[in-house]
Amino acid sequence: MNRKHVTILLIIIFAFAVSSCADKTITETNPERPTYKPSPTEVVGSFLKALKEENFEKAHDYAYVPGSDKEGYIIQMRNLYKENQIKINSYRILGTQIFGPSATVVVELDSTFKSPSTGKLVTLVQKSKYGLGLFDKKWKVTSGDCFENCLEEVPEIEIAD
Repeated sequence: MNRKHVTILLIIIFAFAVSSCADKTITETNPERPTYKPSPTEVVGSFLKALKEENFEKAHDYAYVPGSDKEGYIIQMRNLYKENQIKINSYRILGTQIFGPSATVVVELDSTFKSPSTGKLVTLVQKSKYGLGLFDKKWKVTSGDCFENCLEEVPEIEIAD
């Protein structure tokens, strides 16, 4: 074997050694975080589907509501939907981020509801973020906050001079 072949052989052996050690080190020092099913994305999708269908009993299964029992939650949601004439027309999940035992899911939500200022029905497409927490190895929706196009636009009033 000439010197060139020995050099190539040593490079190949070194490359295999480095790559096999690198994989082992990454696996041992950065173990994959545990995953729980259903995922935060699936939980928010199921939660919004239940709300769209006004199935508040099912929605409760995906929500963390420590201040109410299931029956109280269902009554509260029925009243809220009835009084405000809320209807979810459609939704689209835009993204999910997981931070250890908490997660955020961003959603585009098309809904119709009674305007608090005019009393008329308005339809808005807004963006909301849903917070989730991990409780007994199950993801639950803990909050929902609108962050874009949250309120109806109030028409400008022109004042005559």
